[in-house]
Amino acid sequence: MKKEYSKMDVSLLHLANKKVVLRLIKDHDEISRSVLAKKSGLTPPSITRIVDELITKDQLVKSLGVGDSSGGRPPLIVKFKNQNNLIIGIDLGATYIRGCLVDLNANFISEIQVPTELEKGFYSIIDKMIKVVNKLKARKEPDAKIWGVGIGVAGLVNSETGIIESSPDFQWSHIDLRKELEDQMDLPFFYDNSTRLMALGELKMGLKSHQKNFAVINIGYGIASGLVVEGNLLKGYSGFAGEFGHISVDTDSEVQCKCGMYGCLEALASGRRIASLGKLALANGSSGLLEKLSMGKEELITAELVAKAAKKGDEASLKIYEEVAEYLCKGIGTIANLLNPETVYVGGGVSLSGDLLFDLIEKKKGKYLLPASSNVAIRPSTFGDQATSIGAVSLILEKVLNLELSSLEEG
Repeated sequence: MKKEYSKMDVSLLHLANKKVVLRLIKDHDEISRSVLAKKSGLTPPSITRIVDELITKDQLVKSLGVGDSSGGRPPLIVKFKNQNNLIIGIDLGATYIRGCLVDLNANFISEIQVPTELEKGFYSIIDKMIKVVNKLKARKEPDAKIWGVGIGVAGLVNSETGIIESSPDFQWSHIDLRKELEDQMDLPFFYDNSTRLMALGELKMGLKSHQKNFAVINIGYGIASGLVVEGNLLKGYSGFAGEFGHISVDTDSEVQCKCGMYGCLEALASGRRIASLGKLALANGSSGLLEKLSMGKEELITAELVAKAAKKGDEASLKIYEEVAEYLCKGIGTIANLLNPETVYVGGGVSLSGDLLFDLIEKKKGKYLLPASSNVAIRPSTFGDQATSIGAVSLILEKVLNLELSSLEEG
């Protein structure tokens, strides 16, 4: 028995050392084996054994040969092998299904976007997503390897069971997405809440990836948040942390949210609400510009169209965005005062209205921030409309760097 434990300990130690070495290689453009030994604290023979495994077995590292000598033995240089090692990221959104094929440094190789068409139902949506994955697979080079598929889903994903407990946007309840996909997907796949993945993307690949405390707010068809505290992505007890859209920002509101409550931030400041208020402005004749832009057709009124009218100075549309920004600042104030983040990133379709929304938030935010939180930066998400896709890629990349997928394939 003692021998078994000893073997297990040695195996686990080797794996832990291997992860350290792989991340060191990933974090450097090029690095020598001797520098790896110094930075990791491992012996040169251990480094040789680990690097050789990462080159031949895992195929995540490549040798660049002998480097220039500064006196003494010439260094042996290695590099992270991102080319021909690929990941598929999927943003399963209520309006669009977006897919991307990227290498392990998140360089884009191909992208696909198709309308979700919620009205066609669950199986149509799943079929569309599978087709997007298959099209992206077909675009890889013959000798390239796809390590897995990451999927961001708008909904409450139970971190223990993987069940999508609820998705008001899709009108889904208690959906076992893994069971639905496992017979149709021939690659390892993992999924999580789309906004939490946006936060993961900022944490792992953002411009300020050293940040340990920040929030990501996703304002689109609905509203949600991803929270990072002390470098950890918060999931909560069951994986439901971050339901920012369902905090009450107006207890007297008669506007009912899809969750059944009244006065939720999502009900009062989402893209759906902006479009609804735009349709009301069209119906009561308070916006000639919206009528012109929509050709008088209510179904053409979207949050994007209202933003376009507001930027052109349309008073009714500006009033809509003023109201929405006020509610958003109440919500941002709640997060900032509670968690004291360095930055609040705002993403999602509504954030793509550009300076209009951010200028209004900047003007109004001070009313809702404590002095200690007043210096919080509020800025657009790093990856724009690709934020969830990049987050889904980050989900798989972390598993690659933790050498989890190699063992899956061996099993």
